[in-house]
Parts: sequence; C-alpha cells; structure tokens
Amino acid sequence: MAVLEVETFTPATGVDAVAFRALDEQMQEWCYVNRPGLARRTTARADNGSYVVITLFGEASQADSSYYKKTDAVVTAWSAAITESSRSVAVYSLL
Repeated sequence: MAVLEVETFTPATGVDAVAFRALDEQMQEWCYVNRPGLARRTTARADNGSYVVITLFGEASQADSSYYKKTDAVVTAWSAAITESSRSVAVYSLL
C-alpha cells in the first residue's frame, strides 16, 4: 500500500530560504536516484520559516527516514542545513 512520508523541520541558524532551496533542489535529484519506490517528493515553506517535505512511496517499507544519515555530499549538506532538534517524520498509509 502506498504511503506518505511527512517530514517537518526548520533550517539551521544562518541558512536562508534561497540557500536552502538550492540545497533542496540537489536533494530532490538525489532522492529520485537513491530512494527506491519514490513516486513524488514536494517541499513547501510556511510563513513562519518552517518546512515540510512530503514524499510518496509505493509501499511502507520504502519510507526509510534514516536516508538523511548517509554520507553522500548532497545529503550531508542538506542535513547540515536543518536544525536536527526540530526535525520530525511521520508515515501515513493512503486510504
């Protein structure tokens, strides 16, 4: 069954929206190549500066949020740009 992975966070101190968008575009490409079962990934920003990344996967086993611990340069840069203590991840099954 398909699932949505919903990740929320705030950027690290000193990371502005323009810089984060550039990092997220690189992360988007990385995810499509390296996250099996990924059907769609969308990032959005709220007026308060928080972000949400919503990712659609073909099945629950493919929604593995430990991807951000990988040592690939793109993942490392993206992960360093977010405040880890603000990060939350939830997985929802589609109805």
